[in-house]
Amino acid sequence: MFGTWLYVSTSLLGADPDGEIANLRRAAEINNLKLSLTGVLLFSGRHFAQFLEGPAPGLEEMKRTICADKRHMDVTALQAGKSRRRRYPNWSLAYSGRATAIDTIISTSARDSNAREILLMMDEFVRGLH
Repeated sequence: MFGTWLYVSTSLLGADPDGEIANLRRAAEINNLKLSLTGVLLFSGRHFAQFLEGPAPGLEEMKRTICADKRHMDVTALQAGKSRRRRYPNWSLAYSGRATAIDTIISTSARDSNAREILLMMDEFVRGLH
């Protein structure tokens, strides 16, 4: 059984968001492998949306780290649960690059506490990577 967590947050990245995202991704890929986590990160330039899954202890550790990270604020959990199998088993952290067109979907989903649209975007993105 795996834990799952989907959250959205508001970016506080500075003048070089692409450089900061590159650093974040490098660290996350290493930590996710160490904690046996997989998932997807979306970044609109204003908001983050991330889905993580894996063993409960590793997921809880990463949740604490993410919630304490000063590169974003207003971390809002849209979904947390358990699953018998991973949704994104092949990705320590799939990332598409900055996508400003998805900002409205992320912010609306956060406001409405609706995980469905974000998960559909993530599924579509990951399907395109294969």
